[in-house]
Amino acid sequence: MKLLGAPLSPFVRKAVIVAAEKNLDYEYDPRPSPLGWTEDFEKINPLKRIPALLPDPDNITYAINDSSAICAYFEKLQPEPALYPSDAEAYGRALWLEEAADTDLANKIGMLVFRPVFFNLAAGKAADIDGAKDGFEKLSELLLPYLESQIGDADWFAGDMFSIADIAVASQLMNLNMVGFAVPEDRFPNLRAHYERCIERPSIAACIEGNEKFISKSGFKIERVIS
Repeated sequence: MKLLGAPLSPFVRKAVIVAAEKNLDYEYDPRPSPLGWTEDFEKINPLKRIPALLPDPDNITYAINDSSAICAYFEKLQPEPALYPSDAEAYGRALWLEEAADTDLANKIGMLVFRPVFFNLAAGKAADIDGAKDGFEKLSELLLPYLESQIGDADWFAGDMFSIADIAVASQLMNLNMVGFAVPEDRFPNLRAHYERCIERPSIAACIEGNEKFISKSGFKIERVIS
């Protein structure tokens, strides 16, 4: 099978982490992205969104699109280790937190913090640090406090297991770190501790290392604003 999508996309990252947790082999094509679509990508996903997964790399007319669909497919393809709780309440909670991370959290991090820094640099402009700071404060008004309350003093978001909920949230928070905005420990200690637990996992650590190499190779200079 083949996974397609730019490596800095948090949605591609989510699929990569799930595949790594399950030790799944696949080809990887990092080219499709909002900054430049490959020639046949509309045949794979007419909505032009990443990631996309081709179960058969030679058949581009059949694809599984959307990170949640891909991760659920991986769970069925390789049930162990499980990343979706078996308990009904924990399962529903995991799906809700994955959805919250993929929608509002992704939108606010992407548009208000990540884009003013990274997209400016990619366009050859100076990073808009003041704009990103304002965006981070808007993020801190509701979403980060909500996640702080939801993790509480637990290790993981949905029951006592590392799950798709943890992967989805961490995948988005990685984009904050990438542009110099770590979750501040003094304001959100539980959420920061959860993130630190997540990035200790080999699947996520390897993803971070790959992202950092990509940014370094691009020559972007990103300052640390909140550590």
